[in-house]
Amino acid sequence: MKILHVNYSDTVGGAAIGANRLHRALMKNSVNSEMLVIERSSNEQNIYGPEKSLEQLIASSKKIFSRFIKRKLIKTDNKETFSFNYFKTNIVDKIKNLNPDVVHIHWIGNEMISISQLKKIKKPILWTFWDMWPFCGAEHHSNDHRYIDGYTKNNRPNNEKGFDVNRFIWNYKRKHFDFEFTINAPSKWLTNEIKKSFLFKNKKLINIPPNLDINFWHQEDKDFSKKVYSLDSQKKFLLFGSATATNHRKGFDFLVKLFDQKKFSNTKLLIFGERPKNLEKLKIDHMYVGRVTNNLALKLLYSCADLLLLPSKIEIFGQLGLEAQACGLPCVTFEKTGPVDYVKHKTTGYVSKYLDIDDFANGINWILDDSRYSELSKKGIEFVKQNFNDEIIAQKFIKEYEALLS
Repeated sequence: MKILHVNYSDTVGGAAIGANRLHRALMKNSVNSEMLVIERSSNEQNIYGPEKSLEQLIASSKKIFSRFIKRKLIKTDNKETFSFNYFKTNIVDKIKNLNPDVVHIHWIGNEMISISQLKKIKKPILWTFWDMWPFCGAEHHSNDHRYIDGYTKNNRPNNEKGFDVNRFIWNYKRKHFDFEFTINAPSKWLTNEIKKSFLFKNKKLINIPPNLDINFWHQEDKDFSKKVYSLDSQKKFLLFGSATATNHRKGFDFLVKLFDQKKFSNTKLLIFGERPKNLEKLKIDHMYVGRVTNNLALKLLYSCADLLLLPSKIEIFGQLGLEAQACGLPCVTFEKTGPVDYVKHKTTGYVSKYLDIDDFANGINWILDDSRYSELSKKGIEFVKQNFNDEIIAQKFIKEYEALLS
C-alpha cells in the first residue's frame, strides 16, 4: 500500500508538522509513505518538491499574486490567510506519475492546486481538514455562519467591502466538489462544524487526531531546563506561544486584558514564537524568548514552565498543547475549541468558559496549586501516551486507507 501525502510544505506550519509526523509514523509501521510538497525544506528521498527553480518561482509568484488580488478586491477585518486556488497547476500530473494507491490531502492553500483539478485525481482520496478553508470561501477561518447558511448576497459581514471573493470561491467549490472523498477532522470541534457546513454536512466524515512521537516528547528535568533558559528556580512560569501570535484568533489580546484585571503572585510569563503586538501592554513580569525552531529547545521550554496558556478563540486542534502535555505541562484552554480533545477539565488541565476572564484566571490558580499539580501532570502525560502515540494513530489511518481501497 502506497500513500501519498499532499501538503504545501513539508515542515512549515501546523498542517505540515502534522502531515510529516503521520508520514513518519506510517513508515515506522512498514507503510510505503511519500510526501508531495511545493515548499521543501528537508532532503529526504521520499519527500518530493519542485524539481526546477522555475517551478518554485511560478508557485511563489501565484501565492504573491493571489494575495495582491485579495488586498485589491476585498477590504475586511479578517486578517486570516485567504486562498483562491483558482489557478491550475501541475500537481495532478505529479500525483499521477508517483502512482500512489491512496492520496491523502492535507493543507493545499496558497494556490497549490486548483479547486477544479481535485476531481481529476483518479485515486481514492482522504482529506484532512487542518483549518476551515475547505468548507468556507477563500478565508481559512471564519467567525460568521456563512459556511453554514451558504454564501448569499444578504449575509455578508458588515466588516467586508468590495468584491465578495468569499462568495465567489464558495460557489466555485460548490460546483467542483462533486466527487467522492473521505474527510478527516483532527478534532471533535471541527467535526461538528463540518457537520453543520452547507458543503459537507452529508459527506463521509471521520475523526482521527494528529499523532505524537512520545519517545521524543517527554518531560526533561525542570531544574536543568530552567538553567538552560537562565530562569529563576523559585518562580512559577506561565507559557504562551504561537507561530502566528499577531493573529487575533490566537488570543494574545485576551491575555493582555486578563493580566490587566488579574494578578498572580510570584509568576512570570514566557512568550515564544512570533512576537505579539502590544507586548509592552502586558501587566505581568514577562520575557520574550523568540522563535524556537529546534524541537529539543522547545521540549526544554515546556519542561521548565508550569502552565501553558491556550487562549485561542478558534483553534482546530493545537499540536503545541499536545506537545506540552506530553512533557508534563498542563494547559488552560477555552471550551468550544480543538484542544478540549486532550485538555480534560480538572483531569489533565482546565477548560475555561469561552472568553471568560474570571474562569480563565480560576483555571490558572487551580492548576498552579501545589497539592494537585504533580498528579495533574502525570495524568496529562498518560492521556497523551494512551490516545495520541504514533502507533495508535498510524493504525487508525491504515484501517481507513484499507477501507478506501476496498
